[in-house]
Amino acid sequence: MMLKVGLFFLKLISYTPFFVLYAFSSFLAFILVHSKKARKIPYRNFFRVYDLPDKELKRMTYRYFRAFIDFFFEMAKMTSFSKKKMKRHCVFKNVELLERLAQKHRFILCFSGHVVNYEMFTSLPMHTKDVGMCHLYMSAPQSDGLEWMLKERGKYGAINIPSNNPLKSLLRLKKEMDEGKSPYKCYLFGSLSDLDPKKDDKHAAPFLEHMLEVKTGAEKLGRRFNMAFCYAHIRRPKRGYYEVEVKEIKPRTNPEEDEFAYTDEFVRMFEENIKEQPELWMQWGSCRF
Repeated sequence: MMLKVGLFFLKLISYTPFFVLYAFSSFLAFILVHSKKARKIPYRNFFRVYDLPDKELKRMTYRYFRAFIDFFFEMAKMTSFSKKKMKRHCVFKNVELLERLAQKHRFILCFSGHVVNYEMFTSLPMHTKDVGMCHLYMSAPQSDGLEWMLKERGKYGAINIPSNNPLKSLLRLKKEMDEGKSPYKCYLFGSLSDLDPKKDDKHAAPFLEHMLEVKTGAEKLGRRFNMAFCYAHIRRPKRGYYEVEVKEIKPRTNPEEDEFAYTDEFVRMFEENIKEQPELWMQWGSCRF
């Protein structure tokens, strides 16, 4: 019953014009930035990173809240997007790099972070014929809500892989490619590696003049399957429209001597991404520093 009610409101939002949703998002962000309790953590994080006056820090906090709310409205809007419309809202740059890497590798590990709007990255299969996409999702008990979410994430061609057993899925895909049964030459494995890691899967790297703890499981998986490594640099030219530029990760240290060489380079590239548009990082509202 709750799912049906939720889907009803999602459908209602999906047919609401963007300008109405963004106006409401701006209003909610205004309310939140004037709430001491709501702005406490993001404001504190901006204060620790940027040497700016109070007025400018509040402006950055407002922009963060607005982008964060926009993300959820855009997710709802995406449920009614046609493939043609999705291509207008999310443009991919340098896809040729993936196609070149696909000539030498069965898998590509693509690092990224929780940047607004990372959900649109699942539309990559519409932009290349040679490279398929695997999307890792947090394993949870089967439910109608999870089934609906996975269906939405897979409607542009991405394959959903449970986080509790990715090896089984990757071995199956490799076997299909080896036997010529796969429509793709290579699969891209997307990883959002900026989340606060577990105790047995963490590594600290310099980030915005602080040390940021990040997950290392993606690099370990990539090395095990001899994957190529790249980074998805997400930009937002204007609200609702995104550019995803694919960049090859070239570690500054020797990967044979440094077990976290690719993870460290990911964090450096991610830092440059965030510096361009700080408000797009969804983790400002978490205690990361």
